[in-house]
Amino acid sequence: MKVVAGTSSPLLAKRVADELETRLAKTTFKQFPDGEIYVRVESEVDDEVVVVQSITSSDDLITLMLLFDALEKSTITAVIPYMGYARQDKRFYEGEAISIRAVARFIESYADRVISVNVHSRNAAGYFRKLEEVDAMKLIGKYYKEQDVVMVSPDFGSLERVKRAAKAAECEFDYLEKRRIDAEHVEISPKNIDVEGRSVVIVDDIISTGGTVVEAARLLKASSIEAACVHAVLACNALNKLYAAGISRVVATDTIERAVSNISVAKLIAKAVKA
Repeated sequence: MKVVAGTSSPLLAKRVADELETRLAKTTFKQFPDGEIYVRVESEVDDEVVVVQSITSSDDLITLMLLFDALEKSTITAVIPYMGYARQDKRFYEGEAISIRAVARFIESYADRVISVNVHSRNAAGYFRKLEEVDAMKLIGKYYKEQDVVMVSPDFGSLERVKRAAKAAECEFDYLEKRRIDAEHVEISPKNIDVEGRSVVIVDDIISTGGTVVEAARLLKASSIEAACVHAVLACNALNKLYAAGISRVVATDTIERAVSNISVAKLIAKAVKA
């Protein structure tokens, strides 16, 4: 078995290869002047290959497709740590594409197995037939174990995720409730726990633009506030916005490789590959 790293996940692919006690295949990626992408897997590969590529952009998706095609003679395990397009998991307006359904059909037309980390919703995951999902929330919890923190979900919808992280951290948890005071003012506060003077970690599966976390940080009366997530999308200058809003630290996994990727999911992925 060899591991093939896509352009979006070179470091995580190396970590997964190390956990599997195998080597990375040699690959070449380049872009032509007209924007088209070129992919070549130069190493001789085995009958079984593991492709590691997060989908953080449309180019990542095309690169993944070309990698699959280059490896057509092998049995492919597609490891997609961050499953992009998963937030469009239903049709909100007539005529819309259900993006994750289209992505699922494409991936499963090539891959024999699909492994991903914390797909955004049950609805999105439901479009896959071959998906094996691993949960990194407990890794976030272990990162904060033995620290005196309260883990807070930005809304009720993410509470179950935060509950799993808090169980691993052995800490209290809550979710934020939004109450409209008048036409111009909204109050955000934890539903059940008073966090005044305490250290708070706002936990979610994805931090994209950071707007929800920024809003919460500005209104919470905590002694310190950190933000933790599985997938650090961090679009639209989000990291600067988070720090400017008073977030003291951002912690994330390496499903998307960022400067704040303090936690690796390599062991989780390798365990799933070997299962």
